[in-house]
Amino acid sequence: MHKQAKKDIIELSIYLKGERPMKKLLFFAPFIIAMLVFPCLVSAQTPQSDTLDAAVARAEQARKEAADFESPAYFPGEWESAETRYIHAGHEKTAAAYDSATDAYNSVFHLAIPLYAQAREDEIVTLRNSLVAAGVRAFFPDIFALADKTALSAQDQYKAEDYYTARSTAAQALQMYQIMNSAHNAWLTQREIKGREFEAYDADNFKLAGDILDGAMDAYKAGNYTQAQEDANEALIRYNLVLAVGWASYAEIRFSMAETERKAALEIKANIAVRDLFTEADSTYKTSVDFYESQQYEEAAKQFINSETMFVAAGALASEKRSNAAETIKEAREKVEKSSEVARQAEILIKGRSR
Repeated sequence: MHKQAKKDIIELSIYLKGERPMKKLLFFAPFIIAMLVFPCLVSAQTPQSDTLDAAVARAEQARKEAADFESPAYFPGEWESAETRYIHAGHEKTAAAYDSATDAYNSVFHLAIPLYAQAREDEIVTLRNSLVAAGVRAFFPDIFALADKTALSAQDQYKAEDYYTARSTAAQALQMYQIMNSAHNAWLTQREIKGREFEAYDADNFKLAGDILDGAMDAYKAGNYTQAQEDANEALIRYNLVLAVGWASYAEIRFSMAETERKAALEIKANIAVRDLFTEADSTYKTSVDFYESQQYEEAAKQFINSETMFVAAGALASEKRSNAAETIKEAREKVEKSSEVARQAEILIKGRSR
């Protein structure tokens, strides 16, 4: 026993016998009284308390690990059983009860790990295969190889039972593939904008999107995947905005052209001369207007082109019919005039004979 404690016991004994008054409040008095009154209880509770705290910590750690790897989703029944043991341990407050909960959590954790790892692998493989099919590996060969290497590292870490590291590595590999997916989609959108010559409709955003996309690739190569993901997504958003503005402007142009051809067709009575074709063209035109008013500009532009083409064809056919009709009338008139001349000559001849 500590020397100070022995001294305090002597002091307390003297005080209790009334031989001299206590000069000061004893610091160890409560502890000493407890030893005197409950010697067995004090000596036994200190190590037991340490054991209980350790058991609680083990149970809480096991519970966290099981939850982190989605055990409740994969094995809900087993998880509920472990939770019941954990709650029971909280009421019983014994190391044995908490150890029982720990065992239950560890059991469901080890059941879930293979399924969790397989799910992460399936996510990565599915995205990777779609990128390969789209030609992304050929487009980004170096950074694609880096993502593949990261994915393989995650597999090795799972096999080595370094689960938290494996989870982090697998998430990084998935993010790397997602970055390439966004970057590739941004590049495809950029190419479509150029192909349709839409850059001029929103030149500022077009240039900014290109700069941001370049920054995304730089961040990727530097290992700053979060920044790379943000930049690739922003580049794609801006390119889509340029494309949308382009389609809106282009649809307005095609709207005006289709309307002009419609008026021209009406002026030469195409709605009467070639009724069926004009009706079809007019129906397509009205559908185009509906698309335009609902801001579906790409579809509107395409339908305006179709209607414009049909109005031009209707006008041409109507003109041809009018031309053919005029030619027929001319030929008939010439025939009538010729007949009249023949008749007149015949009349002159008859009159000359009668004289």
